[in-house]
Amino acid sequence: MTLPATEGASPFVSLTDEARRIVARRLSTRLRVVGTSEMARARSVLAALLDLFPAMQASAGEAVHWCGLRPMTPDGSPVIGRVEGTPNLFLNTGHGTLGWTLGAGSAAALADLICDASPRLDLSPFSIKRFSFF
Repeated sequence: MTLPATEGASPFVSLTDEARRIVARRLSTRLRVVGTSEMARARSVLAALLDLFPAMQASAGEAVHWCGLRPMTPDGSPVIGRVEGTPNLFLNTGHGTLGWTLGAGSAAALADLICDASPRLDLSPFSIKRFSFF
């Protein structure tokens, strides 16, 4: 969710609370707070934030709930590689909740492919061909 950043009450640096499974990040005059991908947890994410920063209670009514889409493959592993039969079309998708974690490595491997270099990682396990419908 995104809500007004209450001066003197909200953090100025990124905050990760593993016990409550939330992350809060200041975006200028707004505070972005995220939890797990389950929208049903929106109230508990807000409650966790207010538990950490009770003075933000005044901003709680202005919270805007949103959901970032996380494309995910059926097996949970990303699809990385060239699309056969379509020149200059490459895929780097399906990372799900590990998008930020895996994104840089996937992009580096894909950049090698695009530049006709051999990626340092074997990309065969990430081929779209692993799904029977392709």
